[in-house]
Amino acid sequence: MNGSDRADGIVIVGGGVIGCAVLFELAKRGVHATLVERGMVGREASWASAGIISLPSRPAWRPERVELGRRSLERYPDLVDELEATTGIAIDYNRTGEWQIAVDAEHAAEEAARVVYQRGLGYAVEEVPPAEARQREPALPEALEAAWFVPGVGSLTVFRLTQALAAGARALGATVLEQTPVGGLLRDGGRVAGVRLLDRDLPAATTVLATGAWTRFLGDAVGAALPTRPVKGQLVAFANAPVRPISVIAGHGGYVRPRPDGSVVVAATEEEAGFDRRVTGDGLAWLLDLTRTICPGLLAGELVESWSGLRPGSDTGDPMMGPVPGTDGLWVAAGHFRTGAKEAPATGALVAAALAGEPPDPLLAAFAPPAAVGSGVAG
Repeated sequence: MNGSDRADGIVIVGGGVIGCAVLFELAKRGVHATLVERGMVGREASWASAGIISLPSRPAWRPERVELGRRSLERYPDLVDELEATTGIAIDYNRTGEWQIAVDAEHAAEEAARVVYQRGLGYAVEEVPPAEARQREPALPEALEAAWFVPGVGSLTVFRLTQALAAGARALGATVLEQTPVGGLLRDGGRVAGVRLLDRDLPAATTVLATGAWTRFLGDAVGAALPTRPVKGQLVAFANAPVRPISVIAGHGGYVRPRPDGSVVVAATEEEAGFDRRVTGDGLAWLLDLTRTICPGLLAGELVESWSGLRPGSDTGDPMMGPVPGTDGLWVAAGHFRTGAKEAPATGALVAAALAGEPPDPLLAAFAPPAAVGSGVAG
């Protein structure tokens, strides 16, 4: 089976954008790996994502987190060109820019502080008078207190990116097993030695957990501290509105993203609701209020979609990447929260390079998982 049962290989559990990015980067380095996905590739958080590819926006982030985003942002144009050329999958990547706006003085002050932070990182952010901003982007609200434009950023369809990463990896010899649930981790003395499927065992020298919000459970089973949790996000989409934005519009805690099919996504709530996937009245009310605030013309259109996804939050506040302390044979790449798509290119490259035995990159060590709960693999 193309080497998928070799005990000297790598198994990646989880077919979201992070797992597929690691798989693709391993395949490019000539390292065979098998990716195991319980459903279909890209159908969890990656499918639900709004796909915003923007600048760092949280001043509290560590410099290493900023660097992870910077590397990814720089890698995206070439990565998309490479994947679309080799797989034929359109990723819908655009770089039409992003408006960062506020409609009141309080939020204008918050956005101004964010812009100071972004400029301090070396990014170009243009302050635009409200009247001029509305001329350049007619979808902006009339009640505009302040506006800034960020060139060169934009959005993509994360589900299609994930599919393209998986297809690109397959073309280079990787194995992708869809609709293949993992029942547990194999153990060999004090190490993890692969995964247990419903019908057979899949041994591996290294097992990588890229299972998003579910990563905690597989870690708990072997005494590894991998503190992920689901953070629910609800989204809606409008179509046939009289005014459609040209660029991404960000502000007041959310985003508006024009899609290639003519519809426009409004995203997203941020809810500590466990694994509850329901689209709720409260969630829709918040999204409609956000729409009314930052892109009111959409409300005259048709509400054509509503959905939700479970982002992989991390109790550490950062993604976890690399070997799991105290548990030989187990690696992790999870916990990116709202920035999985934004940080996927650099995450895939960092983890794959280390797995391939390349010289260590200090950036990977900055996202090392917490120390294990116990000493090694339990039982």
